[in-house]
Amino acid sequence: MSQLTSRQPFPWSRSAVRTTESPISWLMAKTVGDPEILSLAAGFVDTDTLPQDLVKTAFEKVFADASNAREILQYGITPGSRRLRQELAKRLERQGLTNVDPDCIVISNGGQQSLYTVTNVMVDPGDIVLVEDPTYFVYMDVLRSAGARVIGVKTDSEGMMPDALEERFAELRAEGVRDRLKILYVMSYFTNPKGCNPSTERRKALFDIYQRELADGQYLMIEDASYRDLCLEGPDEPFIKAHDPSNEHIFLSGTFSKAFAPGFRLGWSYMPRELHDAVARQKGNQDFGSSNMNQAIVAELLASGAFEIAAGRFRDRYRAKRDVMLAALKEFWPSSAHVLKPMGGLYVWTELEGINTDPGSEFFNRVLEKKVLYVPGRYCLCDETQGPRLTNGMRLCYGVIRPEPMREAVRRMGEVVAAMS
Repeated sequence: MSQLTSRQPFPWSRSAVRTTESPISWLMAKTVGDPEILSLAAGFVDTDTLPQDLVKTAFEKVFADASNAREILQYGITPGSRRLRQELAKRLERQGLTNVDPDCIVISNGGQQSLYTVTNVMVDPGDIVLVEDPTYFVYMDVLRSAGARVIGVKTDSEGMMPDALEERFAELRAEGVRDRLKILYVMSYFTNPKGCNPSTERRKALFDIYQRELADGQYLMIEDASYRDLCLEGPDEPFIKAHDPSNEHIFLSGTFSKAFAPGFRLGWSYMPRELHDAVARQKGNQDFGSSNMNQAIVAELLASGAFEIAAGRFRDRYRAKRDVMLAALKEFWPSSAHVLKPMGGLYVWTELEGINTDPGSEFFNRVLEKKVLYVPGRYCLCDETQGPRLTNGMRLCYGVIRPEPMREAVRRMGEVVAAMS
């Protein structure tokens, strides 16, 4: 038997080389590896509020009929269960959209797969994607893997700033690369990481800019509405897609994870018809379709109203936990710390005066020594930013951690802030 004398590296694809480990994977590994760590990092949902009672009832109902049970234990179709798409279409109409066509909906394995598949449909290496800065850093990993040029747009307390977006378009034209723009990615509810909720006026302003810019070349707006169901206070703002009643322009993406149960691993997207088949083909190459059984249960939960009951429980729980975190930050951190109060979602964005919060910084290491983890703002920043690069921001999550450990984590961090101020 011959023996290999040396090991040659596999000839990785360029996509594989561009795909690096996500920062959240490292942060999660630290938490799992040390049970004493108090994590304000991972955006997990509240375990105590997971709706096992509602799921059990729905499960028993969908399996009560033998023929129905056999059907949902079989393969389904790639775009998703017809009943689930119909129930989702009804729900989107109750939330303000008009004439939602179930045949323009694709059910995905979580919201992340929706973003991944549409990016594969739209983006070639070197193409440009405009995103909020800071933004959802796991989607930036997808964009980098695709070889996209990720350009950030300044944000304020309402999210993406219209003036800054117009500046970016002007810069692309001046650089002669406007034709490489493929996607404008906007989070429309309680953004990750800043927790911003754009006003009705801001949503309209962003759509107007998007529509004006279509004259210089077609591109897609992705509206990520993953946190819409976690509104804790304030008005029920409309989808940006409400400005697209003919369903020609906006790819609307959401999830059943954040306000119900991530264990189902189901998300969804509602898109222009001309995109639908291409997105479904990309999904089919990956999985032939999401879990037929899980889709049947979620469809029943939507039809019975149980989904809304569960979402209400989550909102009540998160409202209380958010207030605990905000009170602890006020009690244990200096008044010089800038804390952005979220009106919903799972995160509190903070900025410290004169303290670098980057991974590997003195602050990060000292906080880690106290057995606390947070998401450094650096992870959420785009490759190309507008203005000075932020070094003092961080994302704190109140989702999964219980109130008392959360207070203790904030207190420990406050000790480090005080010592370095």
